[in-house]
Amino acid sequence: MSDERPPWVPLEPTGGPPPATPPSDTPPWQPPADQPWQSPSGPPPWRSESAEQPKAGDQRTGPLPLHPMTLSDILDGSFKLLKANWRTVLLITAAFVVPLHLLSAFASRNLYQGRSFFDAINNPSLRSSTTDSSNARLIVGGAVAVVSLLVAPFVAGAISKVVAASYLGGEETVGSALRATGRRAWALFAAWFLVHVLEGIGGVLCILPGLIVMSIFVAVAPAIVIEDLGPIRGMRRSARLLRPRMWSVMGIAIVAGLLASVIGNVLGTVPSGAALAIGLKYGWPLLAAGSILSALVTTPFVAIVATLVYFDGRIRQEGFDLQVMADDLARRTAT
Repeated sequence: MSDERPPWVPLEPTGGPPPATPPSDTPPWQPPADQPWQSPSGPPPWRSESAEQPKAGDQRTGPLPLHPMTLSDILDGSFKLLKANWRTVLLITAAFVVPLHLLSAFASRNLYQGRSFFDAINNPSLRSSTTDSSNARLIVGGAVAVVSLLVAPFVAGAISKVVAASYLGGEETVGSALRATGRRAWALFAAWFLVHVLEGIGGVLCILPGLIVMSIFVAVAPAIVIEDLGPIRGMRRSARLLRPRMWSVMGIAIVAGLLASVIGNVLGTVPSGAALAIGLKYGWPLLAAGSILSALVTTPFVAIVATLVYFDGRIRQEGFDLQVMADDLARRTAT
């Protein structure tokens, strides 16, 4: 038979050790690093800390979400913005809130003839004697309530102007925010009136329609002030941004309202309780302090939540986050 073997048959060892591999200075083959078709070593450019992507906020606020926001994002961002802009927000709110609450508390100074709440419990005649001054208190209280309602959209618009600038990395002063809001005051008041009429109609029909109206018009004040819109266009703008997520916005608004109510009660209970304990004849300043302290926190908080809901609607419906990133990239390229 022939000794020929097929080429695929391995050669049989002839005995003895296998030939040694000649020494070589060439290291074992390794794939070249960072080839175009390979993942580069380290994090990719869009996750690298050196390649910072544009984010909402600045050093004062810390990073704010520039993406579709959840309830926790909005609440966390609201507290960050409130903390970062507390001086400006406090001055704007105090300019309107403090006089109204002082007047309301002063009108209540003769409650129970100025005696303490405990004296009124032990002496029924004090409770019956308050009917003489009740009419005056009702008139003053009603007037203060009406003025507070009329002032609320203006305060919300001014705070939205401050918060919007801070969210985009800028800063707004008290004067500039009030001037910008003053130019849109008529639109804010008209939109406030129309929205409350619709909410009232929805509330008469059923609670749910009123909540739906409230949800789709949460962003009316921010839209009017930030985009310089009229009342009708501002309402349409808010409805167009928030209608696709009406139920989520409703949940956010309800949770934010409940949270603001709890915070307000916690802040105002002690001063108000102390005022009633010592009597409003001398304790009415404490009563005013409790209501003022509560309003200085809850009023801006609700307005900030509405502003973030407005930006969230723009991010989801218009790709506002991509616009901000493109503008930031254009500025970096220009420099």
